[in-house]
Amino acid sequence: MSDDPSLPPAPPRPRRRAPRWVAASVVPAVIGAAVAVAATTLVDVGGDDGTRTVTVVQQTSGLATGGLGSDTAPVNPEITPAPAPAAEGELPVTDIVRRLSPGVTLVTTGGRPGTPDALSGSLGTGFLVDRDGHILTNAHVVGDETDVDVTFENGEELPAKVLGRDEALDVAVLKIASIPAGAAIIPLGSIRTLQVGDPLVAIGNPLGYRQTVTTGIVSALKRTIDSPNDTTIQNVIQTDAAINQGNSGGPLIDRQGRVVGINSQIATEGGGNLGIGFAVPIDTVKPVADSIIRTGTAQHAWIGIVGASLTPEIARANDLAGRRGVMVVDLDDRGPAKKAGLKGATSGTENSPDAVPKGGDVIVSVDGRAINDMGDVSLAIASKAVGAEVDMTVLRDGAEKRLRITLADRPDDIR
Repeated sequence: MSDDPSLPPAPPRPRRRAPRWVAASVVPAVIGAAVAVAATTLVDVGGDDGTRTVTVVQQTSGLATGGLGSDTAPVNPEITPAPAPAAEGELPVTDIVRRLSPGVTLVTTGGRPGTPDALSGSLGTGFLVDRDGHILTNAHVVGDETDVDVTFENGEELPAKVLGRDEALDVAVLKIASIPAGAAIIPLGSIRTLQVGDPLVAIGNPLGYRQTVTTGIVSALKRTIDSPNDTTIQNVIQTDAAINQGNSGGPLIDRQGRVVGINSQIATEGGGNLGIGFAVPIDTVKPVADSIIRTGTAQHAWIGIVGASLTPEIARANDLAGRRGVMVVDLDDRGPAKKAGLKGATSGTENSPDAVPKGGDVIVSVDGRAINDMGDVSLAIASKAVGAEVDMTVLRDGAEKRLRITLADRPDDIR
């Protein structure tokens, strides 16, 4: 955008600043096929003592239609993991696009193109996940709206009801009354299969350019970002697939054609793509979306512990050199972990946050999966439904102990 002579130059920056975390679709915008810049607002984020100017772009134009895909992806009766479309390995990007694009939607809120209130709306992306017409997107895409519009690849525009939203995970569930002919039900996968360097595909509507496909890799795993209500989201995927404003809520897809994350945020210095995008892991989205569909409210599985990854220093202090796991530092009295008999650290936590905890149970596996850090514990719990049981193995006084914990709904005051 900086090469456009019609745009005013940004004020000079005296020195380079650290990147700002920006939600990828929080900027009000109206979708269009040919994107025309209507206004550029310079938003000052403070003064000269460590601030930058962020360019916010608003767009206007008419709605375009796209070609109808000839195939549809396998149908999921519920929001559950689906098998890869091809068991023999990676699919070509062209096949992924052909299979899945008919299930990726434009999500628009507020004003419609061509109306006086067009600039009051916003755009994002969503994707169809079951035959009942449920569509997943980001909570920040729909905001406080109860009704939005979704447009499929073939250009068919439909009203959608916002069944519920969860700002803690930045997820919203939409519902359409009927599914258009030829629309694809998009399979959901898991981040457990991902490794750094794995190829990824993103499909979305960046800056209003509908059905845009970008590719990249898994740049990193187990990142953390802040949700719209400042809750920490763990196990986030970092990717260099180009993600811009308008991609929010869209699918991040592995090369087997399965969604592994919902594109949500980018790290940027000027509002545009720098090759650092973040997607909320689909593993933690699925149980929350299921609870919204079943009950209308978002539930988050929770056990109620404060843990510390077993660093070499903590391991040495507890005679556990060479072991991996998470030490239970503290327990919430309301949580199922305490009710199940987990033991928190008995020393090293009272006087200083830098003190080395000692004497707590060390979680080494959950449901048979090895635990290396708190990200593993979070994934093991957050990917389950409230009321489910997990089998946990801990080290206590040098011996293994097995516990079964029934997961509770996380209290509202826990972030």
